[in-house]
Amino acid sequence: MSWWVSLWNHREQPTVLALLRIGVGLVLLVDFGRAAWLGVVPQLWAPDELGGLGSKVTAREPPLLIYELLPHSVDSAWLAYGVLVTALVCFTLGLGTRVAGLVALLTYAALAKVLPLGDRGIDLMMRNVLLVLSLSRSHAAWSLDARIRTGSWFGDGQTVPAWPRHLLILQLVVMYFLAGVQKTALSWTPLGGYSALYLVLQDPHIARFDMSWLSGWAYPLSQVATATTHLFEWTAPLTLLAYHYRDTAHRPGRLRAWSQRWRPHWWWIGVGALLHLGIWMTMDIGIFPWAMLLLYPAWFHPDELQAAWRKLSGLHAAPAPGLPEAQPGLFERDAQSFSDGVLDREGLERPDSRAVIEPR
Repeated sequence: MSWWVSLWNHREQPTVLALLRIGVGLVLLVDFGRAAWLGVVPQLWAPDELGGLGSKVTAREPPLLIYELLPHSVDSAWLAYGVLVTALVCFTLGLGTRVAGLVALLTYAALAKVLPLGDRGIDLMMRNVLLVLSLSRSHAAWSLDARIRTGSWFGDGQTVPAWPRHLLILQLVVMYFLAGVQKTALSWTPLGGYSALYLVLQDPHIARFDMSWLSGWAYPLSQVATATTHLFEWTAPLTLLAYHYRDTAHRPGRLRAWSQRWRPHWWWIGVGALLHLGIWMTMDIGIFPWAMLLLYPAWFHPDELQAAWRKLSGLHAAPAPGLPEAQPGLFERDAQSFSDGVLDREGLERPDSRAVIEPR
């Protein structure tokens, strides 16, 4: 039980949580901002008797909260929309972050009730993330709250609870795995010739451009992409095993040693990033690919991002902007792990850097 308590009691620098807050806020602002840009706010969220697409807003049981509190009018739809966008702006900037996040979450959910057919799977995912980040201390860095409280945009350098990031990692693993489980059509299997993505990309409502060329020499590429996607989703839980092996590197076992040497979870994360970039390049399905990619910082420990920044930028004397110095001795071991793929036992057993489901 002690390892479980240690996992959820872990603390770290707030930089990754801040990145997640900013990324999620921006992608939602772009998504809802497009509704105003296209002039469809009344059509999406006004009462049905005034031209809204929601089904029988006035006859719902139980009644919708928005139209219990507000008059049945187009102005009410614009007011609810304005509250959501304002809350998202404050959440992204880190001003009254927790209150702003919860207001955004509740308004987001209320608008989803007005138009259930417009509530996508990625919307549900983003609401889950909003809830977790609103309960976190993502505002402890890179926020107006931090600036007001400490006089610095980067906060006071104090560590914050890491459980929100751990919970988001678990959310991602569950989401990917269940997505794989639900792909039961034969087209996702050898029996169907791994033809699922080819079929999807022939739908003009989904394909970003004409993909008929896939029926020729490129068809095997779509089969490889289909098989890779399915395998990627089914193997999501194995990332947790890889993190466990990392934290128990002092124990014997060939599989554990292999995992420490080759870091399979890093390869898996890379495949996921390429998968979402591929979706963005070939399919027009809204914010899904970028919303998912902007959650990927959750896979990384702040010390790992700092080490990566130094390695890529060649800056050996100063950390990346907003990334405080790692504790003495910890960064050196983390940086070395980038080159040799092995972390020593002492580093793994440090209570401030242990976690079963978090990559350091």
